[in-house]
Order: sequence, then C-alpha cells, then structure tokens
Amino acid sequence: MNQSFTLIEELQSIYAANYGVAIWITDENGEMLLEPKGDNSLYSMLLRQEHDKMHAILKKSSQKEWSIHLPFFFDILPGIYTLTSSILTENGGKYQIWAGMMMEDQSQELLKKQLEANYPTENLDAILINTPVLNASNKQMWIDWMEKFSRIATHLFSEDQHSFYQTQNELFKKAVQARHQPAKQVLMHFKEEYHEFDFIGMAKKQKDKYQISEIAGEGAQTLEGAEFFPGEGFLGRVLLTDEFEYWEGIDKDPRSVFFQQFDFHPLSLFCAPMKQEDGTRYVLFGGNLRQSDFSVKQLKLAKALAITAETHSLIYTLQTNVDHQLHRLSALIEVSKLMANASDMKKVIYMLVDIGLSLIGGSFSCLLLKDSHNGKVKLISRGKLKMDTAEYAKNTAGRYFMESGETKRNETRIFSSEQGDHVFECVISSREKIQGVLCIATEIEKEALMEEQLKFLETLAVIGGISLQLTDKDETEAEDRQVHALYRAVQHFNQDAYSRAEEAAELAANFVVKLGINAPLIKEIIHACRLSYYSPDFIGEMFPDKKMVSVMKEGKNLIENNASGWVEASVGAQVYALVMQYILKGSLEAIPQAIRNTETVIEFTKFIDENNVMEQEFQLSEDVEEEQKLQTISSTIKEMNLSPREQEVLDLVIQGLNNKEIAQELYISGHTVKNHVTKIFQKLEVPDRAHAISKVYQLKYKSS
Repeated sequence: MNQSFTLIEELQSIYAANYGVAIWITDENGEMLLEPKGDNSLYSMLLRQEHDKMHAILKKSSQKEWSIHLPFFFDILPGIYTLTSSILTENGGKYQIWAGMMMEDQSQELLKKQLEANYPTENLDAILINTPVLNASNKQMWIDWMEKFSRIATHLFSEDQHSFYQTQNELFKKAVQARHQPAKQVLMHFKEEYHEFDFIGMAKKQKDKYQISEIAGEGAQTLEGAEFFPGEGFLGRVLLTDEFEYWEGIDKDPRSVFFQQFDFHPLSLFCAPMKQEDGTRYVLFGGNLRQSDFSVKQLKLAKALAITAETHSLIYTLQTNVDHQLHRLSALIEVSKLMANASDMKKVIYMLVDIGLSLIGGSFSCLLLKDSHNGKVKLISRGKLKMDTAEYAKNTAGRYFMESGETKRNETRIFSSEQGDHVFECVISSREKIQGVLCIATEIEKEALMEEQLKFLETLAVIGGISLQLTDKDETEAEDRQVHALYRAVQHFNQDAYSRAEEAAELAANFVVKLGINAPLIKEIIHACRLSYYSPDFIGEMFPDKKMVSVMKEGKNLIENNASGWVEASVGAQVYALVMQYILKGSLEAIPQAIRNTETVIEFTKFIDENNVMEQEFQLSEDVEEEQKLQTISSTIKEMNLSPREQEVLDLVIQGLNNKEIAQELYISGHTVKNHVTKIFQKLEVPDRAHAISKVYQLKYKSS
C-alpha cells in the first residue's frame, strides 16, 4: 500500500502542476488520507482562514452516499467549486478525490465582493487571477482528466497482493517514472522485461488515416509507417467498436494480409483503443508469432498494458507541458535581462519583434508603436501574413489608437482574418495609455494552446513596455530638451530636412551600437544627425564645448572635400559623414571609392547590406510612407563556433522550422538534422531550442 501511495502522490503533483489546482484524497470517514499537492492560492487562503469549517464540510461530504459515481463539480462554498470523484476498490474500500479550488465564469466580481466582506486583509486580486475558471467549453476537459485519474487511483489503491496486481502496480510505477521518455522507448523496455508477447506497437492518427508510429519486437520494424483507415482490418476495427478485442489463429484470416504485405506473420493479436490528453484516439496492439492463442494471464496483462500505456501517454504529455513551460520561463528570464540592460529604444523594439516570433514559432511578427510627439504610428515587422500587412497594420492601429492619443480599449486578444491568419495582439501600455501593440501570427488553432501562448506574450509585452519606458530619455536632461526643441523646430519650416535628420539619427543609432562605440559618444553622434540642418557654428554657439559640434564640423568637411583627411578624422565624424551621404543619395554609391577599404566604411557597407528592416510609419488616415526589412541574425550566427551546415540549421531553427521542415529545406534526412541540432546544443552549451534562440539574441543584442 505504501508503494501505491507513493505513485499516487507523484500523479497528484503532476496533475496539480498542470491544472493549477490542489489535489487531496480523503478516506470513507472524511479524514485526510493523502495531503494536498499543488499550489492553489484560493485553497491555501480558505484553509488558512476557515480550517475547521473546511474540515467539517469535507468530512460530511466524504461520508455522504452520492447518487453520482462519476466526477462532478461540488460547490464547497458559495461560488467556490471543487471537482470530486469517488473511488470504490475491488475489496470494498472507499475514497474520495478532491481537486480545487475553482470559480464559475461570469461570477468573478460577485465572488470577489463576497470574499472582500469576509477576508478584508487578503490580496484577493492576486488570488483570483490565478484561480482556474470554469465555463461551458472546458468543464468536460476537467471531468475527463479526473475520470482518468480516478481510474488509475482505483487500481493503485487495490490491496490485493496477487502476483498479477503486483505486476500491474509495477507497470503503473514504471509509467509514472518514465514520464520523460517517449512511448517507443517505454514499449521497448516492456518488451525486454516481459516476454509474454513477441511484438507490441502503437498506431496514431495522421490526417484521415492511422499510422503505426511505434513498434517493438522480432522483425516488427517492417511495420513502422504502415497506414490504415478506421474500420479497416484488425487495427481499424477497434476504432469503431471502441472496445478491447483479441483474435487467435489469424494466419488464415483474410485481414492478416495487412501484416503479410510487410513480410510479418502474426498468429495471435490483441488491440486496445485509447485516448490521448487532447482527446485524439490511438491504438495499442500486440501479439505472438509462434503462439496461436492467448492465456488468461496474457489477456489480463494486455489490458493492464493498455491502461499503463494510456497512463504513460497522459503523464508524458503533462510532464512535457510542464518542462516546456519551465524552459519558456527560463528563456523569458534571459530575455528580460537583455531588455533590462538595453540602452536604446530601437534595440528593445527589435527584441520584442524577433524574440516574440522565435519563441512562439509563428510566421509573422510586428510592433505598432505610436510616437507621442507627432502622432504617427511606426510599424516594425518580420515575416509575412496571408492578408496585406500594411492594411492589417492600419486597421489594427485604428482599433487600438484614437486620434486624441487616448486608449480605445486596453485589451489583449486573438484576431482572426478572413484569409485564415490568427494573430495575437498584446497591448503595451504606460500610465493607462497604449504605447504600442505587439502582434504575432501563429499556426496554432487549438483554443487552449492559443490561450497559453497569449499569456506568455502578455508577459513579454509587459516587460517590453517597462523597458521602453526606461529607454525613453528625451526629456530627462536639459541638454536633451534643447536638442529636441531645435530638432522639432525644423519640422515647422522644412519638413524634408526634418525627415532626413530623423532618418539619419535612426540609422546612426543602429550602426554605432553595432560598432561598439561608448554610450556618451553614441549620444553625441545621434544629436549631430538630428541637428544636421543647422550650421556647425550655430550649434557651437548653442552647445559650446560639446562633442557633437566637432563631429558635425569634421563630418561636413569630409563630405565637402570628398573624404580628404578621412584617416585622421574621428570615428564620430566618419559615421556622421557616411550616414548623411547615404541619406542624401539613398545609395552606397555616394561613398568615395578611395575610402571604401577603410574599416569604418567596410562595417557600414556590411551593415547596410544586412539591414532588412521593414519599417513603416503612417498616420491612421495616410498611406504607408516607407518600407525596409528587419535585421536578420545571420551575421551573429556566423560569428559562432559552428560549421557552415550547423549555421544553416540554427538559422532555420530560429525561424521556427521543425526538424522535418529543416530536412525538406536543406534536402537532407531528418536523422541528419537531429544530429546537427544535438551538436549545436552541445557547442552552445544549452539544453533546448528556447535556450539556443535566447543565446543567439544575447550575442546579437549585447550592448557595449
């Protein structure tokens, strides 16, 4: 019994972590049999505040003879629900499983008022925001997993010490302990340890057909990949009957042709239909090549194996989800560190667009950012939508921004287009006003998975909003205010000059960060570009003894004298000259031939060639003004200690492609892709894709 309790406690922990509830078990007298597992704030608060009352309710409820023996929702307190299920073991034992606490959809506000009246000192906002919500669409999901848990617990609680039940418990134990291992590996272990069957396999759904995806046993590998339809042959039959079935002496049965075409000749066969966590059905089968009938023990073992395999599939899925969330959280922490240390607003913007897309694995990412000074909306995007990107951007801006600058609706949602796009839209706000909207398209269509992704992006958007505020320093110092005033004044009497200065400042900001120039000089170069309309002498009078003055004077001399004295000029002056020439001519051809082999020019040319930023800035009533593309991470990958092929694979990993898609893209086998990915993880010293992506962006956005 102690061993059974240990296994159930492990199941409690896994289920509780995945569904955000506390799970506990009482005996037939209502006494606590297994202590609660899981972190549910509402349960903890009620237990702390109403321990005796809660104990009395649970005791009375456990002793009650329920007319319902299936899982059901029980309002343990007004508006507060638990999911409960009775367990009746073969020897007459009775137990009650409880999972809580939850609240009904649409009743949160009423419940909050009720709790505030009774527990005024509690932080109810934090408690309720983490409390699972019941609604019409998810109640069946809750009931389904409780039913599975009850069925597993019923077997584990059995006190029958017969050898079969000992074997069955061993199977359950291994299913729980092997929660990190895929189904194929578990089948291989079972086949090696138990010799009652010559082969064991699984068939899972692939579009309209079913395909044998895992198989273990002598000569059974020829069946891997074999396909069949529901109702077809032995395996397809159980998908229609939804019942465990077995056949003996099948070598003369016409349905055996399915196996014989793969040079595989079973004499006996059993099949069991099963369900995965998401409701998808699959088939477990097995049998013998030299024995034409089954013993009673073999059939009981086959049924136990079916329950065990279904249990393992469920636990493996739950564990994978937990691991995935932990890895994602770890990657989010790394991203947060990068953003917190970013000194430049544009760097933060690119991080949001790049990293949001990479970690979600979407097809399109953009950030709509409203300029508080001129009311324009800037679009920074990467990837493609099925619908027109510019039209989507303008429509989205219209939905979230108003001409007055106030928020229309402070909400986060999933937008679906007529063309089939599903786009997460996460608001980035500050002081109750929307700064921007982070939009990422996803290929996921399952609502539960989309909601999970949305919560992750909401967190990313919050971090991004804070980082954007920290980098917004336009009005923090007197000098900055003066520069900004002169810069903005140009707009009123020469719009073209203002636009050139604005573009030059942005281009210079990106380039000097790449060069690794120190922060004070970066600021002076950007100021020089913004004030490029004015003469250096006038700027010298306004800002005496400032570096920006010498940058402008030297830079203008380089431009006017065809780069004469380039080698002796300061780096700031060289950057100023390169940027202003490029902005005026719109081409690298403006750079004199004589200096094209110098270090700064080579870096600038490389920077322009790699720059594929797509930026669009528009009024809500105007057309898109300009288009570029977002900077790729190709150059960053090339700086890593990876082979050329590994660099190609890593680039595609960051673009969101899976191993199969990478194999198709590079015309190599899936096995070769897997080897490359493993070596990449080893060289980068990371455990998974999320950390690999994070490490690339750490290098890309590493500040000076």
